[in-house]
Amino acid sequence: MGVPVPCVITWALNTPQNMKKILFALSMVVSVVGYAQEFGQRTGFRGIVAKKDKPIELNEVPVSASLGKDTYASATKQITILTAKEIQELPVVNINELLEYVAGVDMRQRGPLDVQGDLGVRGGTFDQTLVLVNGVRMNNPQTGHHNMNLPVPLAMIERIEVVHGGATSAQGIGAMTGVVNIILKSAPKKLNAGYSLSSGEHDLVNSSFYIGKKLGKWGVQFGQQSQQTSGYMPNTDFESQKFIVNLARDYTLGKEEGTVSIFYAENQKAFGAQNYYTSAFPDQFEATSTRVFAFGLDETIGQKTDFTFDMNVVTGTDRFELYRETAGLGGFDASEVAYDKLASGRYYRAADGDTAASWYSGPNFHRTLVFNLNTRLSHRWNVENETSFGYNQRYDEIHSNVLGGDFGDINLVPGWEGYTMDKGASTIDFSWFAEHKFTRGRYQIRAGGMLNYHDGPSGDSSFFFAPSADLLYRLTKTSSLYATMNRSMRYPTYTDLYYNRGGAQGSIDLKPETAWNYEGGYKAKLGDLYVNGALFHRRSKDLIDWVTYPGDPTAYASNITALALTGVEGGMTYTAQKRKQMLRRASVQAAFMKGTSPEVDYASLYALDYLQAKMTARVTQKLGMGFFANYAFTLQDRVGTYYSGGSEVAYAPFALLDLKVYYAPAAGLFKRQFPFQAFININNAFDTQYYDRGNVIQPGRWVSMGFEFRFR
Repeated sequence: MGVPVPCVITWALNTPQNMKKILFALSMVVSVVGYAQEFGQRTGFRGIVAKKDKPIELNEVPVSASLGKDTYASATKQITILTAKEIQELPVVNINELLEYVAGVDMRQRGPLDVQGDLGVRGGTFDQTLVLVNGVRMNNPQTGHHNMNLPVPLAMIERIEVVHGGATSAQGIGAMTGVVNIILKSAPKKLNAGYSLSSGEHDLVNSSFYIGKKLGKWGVQFGQQSQQTSGYMPNTDFESQKFIVNLARDYTLGKEEGTVSIFYAENQKAFGAQNYYTSAFPDQFEATSTRVFAFGLDETIGQKTDFTFDMNVVTGTDRFELYRETAGLGGFDASEVAYDKLASGRYYRAADGDTAASWYSGPNFHRTLVFNLNTRLSHRWNVENETSFGYNQRYDEIHSNVLGGDFGDINLVPGWEGYTMDKGASTIDFSWFAEHKFTRGRYQIRAGGMLNYHDGPSGDSSFFFAPSADLLYRLTKTSSLYATMNRSMRYPTYTDLYYNRGGAQGSIDLKPETAWNYEGGYKAKLGDLYVNGALFHRRSKDLIDWVTYPGDPTAYASNITALALTGVEGGMTYTAQKRKQMLRRASVQAAFMKGTSPEVDYASLYALDYLQAKMTARVTQKLGMGFFANYAFTLQDRVGTYYSGGSEVAYAPFALLDLKVYYAPAAGLFKRQFPFQAFININNAFDTQYYDRGNVIQPGRWVSMGFEFRFR
């Protein structure tokens, strides 16, 4: 079945209202570029970034696109990097919102801020992208809906890198269509601390605190962030808490130098989930938690060998109420939507006399545990040859009252008398990696692969091989052409295999989904401008999706044969190098895709509802008198349909504009002892009504304001 070629420009010109919105956004960008001249400003934004800080040289930034050490310049994939400085300038308070501004990323949010978002890259689903925090795999074995339950306060992030395209040969299973790697900051030698507080419409309150310093040879960091709101409509209230402690120690043993790191982090949130998973039972609620404990070792042996080792445990809990019974959060009165459990075991809502379905016996409870062990060794034989090896061992398990089979002991649910988790399952994977890179003159050639052994919950065992090969040709010192091909895959989650509630039916017979990825691209640094572009093609087989058939409302987990996806993406980024320039930063990105699949008699809920077009534009501008502004414009068009009120509805294209205006005096507070910023954020300034996921309407215009100060 062919998908029509996207035509966002035609859509934009179809109505006077859309035309006016586009012209308004473009006029602002043009006016900013027109004022790009020298005007007495320091690098970065004043009062927050130190005067000695220099813009990051993108070509030199290390990235995780291959098994060995790589930089942005030598990587043979399309990569987007978001730095701490960019994060401070944007009108965001969490990672989900931040990733919305990457053209190749589909951040399909069910709830705003940090509630829940399904992350996809290059038309992939939420289960096909690998999420890492300092190298720790965060993908949840229960469901990819929880992959973004990240325990990382925004102020603790040094940078985020997005690897576009499959990366299984370097990063292992799960990296089928892309990788998002979040790198934490290192503790500075001098004390560095900060506090931020903002509030806004719908009783929104966001606060964060962090502190970091080197104490002897140990670097110590602590960060915390909390958010809450009563919701932009009934049953969209939420509360969340993030907490992290990060320790690192440098050491020297003879000629060997290295770093030992330990971090613990947790994330707890609870939220009203109006229409999140089904509109048949709209008044849903969910509460989740994620905890991470990680140990890492990074060592240089002599001058030619690099060795890394890390071991971590990630645990998660999930309580899902198909019929909400939890009281309101963040000031929301839930009496109109919440149910009470009667002595008979039935659920009853006093507000309207509604009763739950007779088969409903209470919430779903899940507890997951993932253990990961990783090691890598890279050796540079000479200036031309480098060989790398890697090993990953992963064990995961789930205890649940819904998912899995007979799994031994019955576990009580803490705080919920009468509920037990009597089901469960486990999986173990062993992955071996190898890669060799050869560089001579203008050429760089690399080949490698991953061999994985999988022992699944149904007793099945199998091997999978994911080869890769790529070539890079340097046109100049700062520009290159590249081509790459690789195979990628992911295994089904426990929800895919076992879920059987509320109109959804999993399948224990699901096979892993696989893909061949092909890409050719160009990237260059032209003065202060970075330019990149890529043409890609992905051929997927045995795609795992949830589908519905005509006349049957039940959604079934199935392998839906094949999908061939072809696309182009690219962009330009400008960063001011001189301290007096008025235009501080500007970025334009775009991604367009077209897919073909066989004719089918079902409706896809995820795999075939990809973004066929997305464009983003971001500008940071100096206004004068210590004031600055950031404009972030997004335009997207999604293929596919959803059912609403018994009718099939096509996803409508939409445009969003987010604004941030902030005041950052050059002197800070108290003679630069406290760098300071006061700001106002206007998200969805057009007040656009739009859907990322069918029947889950997103917030309209949302205004908030606050301040941030730092001590150093």
